[in-house]
Amino acid sequence: MTISHKSQYLLVTAAILTASVIQLVRGYKPYIVIIGAIAFIFIGNLTVYLAGSKQRAIQQQRKRDYYAGLRDTKE
Repeated sequence: MTISHKSQYLLVTAAILTASVIQLVRGYKPYIVIIGAIAFIFIGNLTVYLAGSKQRAIQQQRKRDYYAGLRDTKE
């Protein structure tokens, strides 16, 4: 089962925001929590994006190989 990239971004962001709220409830200073949340949201969403980029690159390579194979069999 695959999850769409938009859903992955939303899940990562929701998890980070949930963790941030928990840290605030535990008494951490708000500015530290906000800075950490922003950093982790950036890093988490960048990770999702880069993983998707690798997957798209693999799919494009498979398409090229497939069509190259078709072209070779016609000759």
